[in-house]
Amino acid sequence: MKHSTVIDIGSSKVCCMTAATAADGALVVRGVETRPYSGYRLGGVPSASSLGEALDSALSALYSSTGLRPRTVCVGVPAPFVKTVVNSCEVEVESRSGKVTEADIDYLLDCAEDFPVPEGFSPMHSTPFDYKLDGFACEGSPVGRAAKKLSASFCAALADERFASEVTAALAPLDITVGSFISGGMASAAYTIPFDSRLSGAILIDCGGTHTDVSAIRGNALYRTESIGIGGNHFTSDIALGLRLPSSIAEDLKRRYVFGLDYGASTELVRIPAEGVFEIERSTVQMIIEARADELASHLCAALDSLESELPEGSPVFMVGGIASMRGAVEYLSKATGRKIVLNMPANGRFNTVNHAPVLALAQFMLYGEGANAAFAKQTGVVSRSGRILDNIKDFFIAGNKR
Repeated sequence: MKHSTVIDIGSSKVCCMTAATAADGALVVRGVETRPYSGYRLGGVPSASSLGEALDSALSALYSSTGLRPRTVCVGVPAPFVKTVVNSCEVEVESRSGKVTEADIDYLLDCAEDFPVPEGFSPMHSTPFDYKLDGFACEGSPVGRAAKKLSASFCAALADERFASEVTAALAPLDITVGSFISGGMASAAYTIPFDSRLSGAILIDCGGTHTDVSAIRGNALYRTESIGIGGNHFTSDIALGLRLPSSIAEDLKRRYVFGLDYGASTELVRIPAEGVFEIERSTVQMIIEARADELASHLCAALDSLESELPEGSPVFMVGGIASMRGAVEYLSKATGRKIVLNMPANGRFNTVNHAPVLALAQFMLYGEGANAAFAKQTGVVSRSGRILDNIKDFFIAGNKR
């Protein structure tokens, strides 16, 4: 069985997974471990020491449970550390038949890799979208169609070198190297959004611990991302501060909360260690949670307005992440934003939860070439060009450490 170990680095925890492909092509999760760490804030990078401790603990436990010791891993790069650059490229069709061939596609992709890279970033992968033949839009794969000129728009995803350096440093004492950096948003979109829904454009909302990322997707391309400084941890801290409760009890109240229920004058008892039992009004919990949800919705509206201006009208909106797992949250945010937000989580046995979506997305991407993108690429000709660029970024950081 072919195995792959992937790491999803969230804003408050890391999740490591070893997965394999079965004989029938199914994704088999051999083990998964999650550990909290000090995290990062928008504009800041994770602490290498805190990240290293969390990764050491998670990867050691993963090895104990699976018996598989990774030497190289795939790391998902969070949206705040990803920059996208959109450009276009055009080439002459060189086949004698006058029809587009795979060689023409390869040449177009090679030419598109030549673009100015912003300082402080290194390329991860470049994905074409909106193919054109002699200036006219091409639906589906351009291969086999007659044309003199082939062109396409490209979206290049770049990794923040500060983030990649911290991750490389955190893994170095474990004798583990980064085999590839992948945009976590792109992988999650390919995993959770059906390819026909993202063909012309879609939006993915990913709610993390300390922030929420809103990404515009064009085919397989991560077109643009905006990050909002509100996440699941803010709901927990609001409850803890507002009701003077330990974080663990506040987290439990948050997880059990159901949006849309009429709590009325109902109460519940909570036991605080060394302090006793206290009665809490559920309507107060409701007020605290929905106040934060309304604030998040207002920021989502602004982000959605901005991203939707660059996508076809009526582009679908999908959601993953911790907040999405709260009962009634998707429906509440749909009403508050005026958009129909869809929660779509592919079935995968006992790991079929939105919290595992990012790491499952990375595993599927690595094991199947491009995960859910494979069928999409076959039907549309829209593929991600990642292999050589990933080698380049790996070599860049290895050279940087030597300096």
